[in-house]
Amino acid sequence: HLVNFFTKAGAHVLDPFGGVGSTAKACEVCGRICTSIELSKAWHDLSIKRLETEVGEGTSKKHAFINGDSCRELLKIPSESMDFMVTSPPYWGILHKQDQKVIKNRVANNLETKYSESENDLGNIENYEEFLDILVYKIFLQCARTLKYEKYMAIVVSDFRDKSDYISFHSDLICRLNKASIPGGGILNLQGTKRLLQ
Repeated sequence: HLVNFFTKAGAHVLDPFGGVGSTAKACEVCGRICTSIELSKAWHDLSIKRLETEVGEGTSKKHAFINGDSCRELLKIPSESMDFMVTSPPYWGILHKQDQKVIKNRVANNLETKYSESENDLGNIENYEEFLDILVYKIFLQCARTLKYEKYMAIVVSDFRDKSDYISFHSDLICRLNKASIPGGGILNLQGTKRLLQ
């Protein structure tokens, strides 16, 4: 829905947290071109395999799948070369927290409880403020730099609990990103939020 709404056929779409390739698959189905960056080799490989098996053989070759750290890889992408950015970033270290929800939904179903083992993985940062700073200044503002003028970024997040504390992740991101200066020129402006009920 987001890819169709914010772009036209042939547009270039960036996902700095490619994961298992949901954005790449949406781009292939909708006739867009995806640049997907994923730190984990396992998820990177799975995203390519997913496109090849769920959509069609050879479809992954139409897109750029980069296995690397977005903090470094984004710097290699030319300014004003992308038409849209959409992603769902790590929710800090939420997968590490062995609370009842994680145990019920992930451990019980033999799902991953870490994004990766890499020290560069944002999900492995212990301090929430440090996590936010890297996410905003090294990743999202660099994503904004790659966007053409007056194009959009859509960030899919969830608020969460850290023990007894409620973390309003979406509003913390909004406070840091709205009116933030983009490297090379320009300013980010919040255009709205949409709540998804699960």
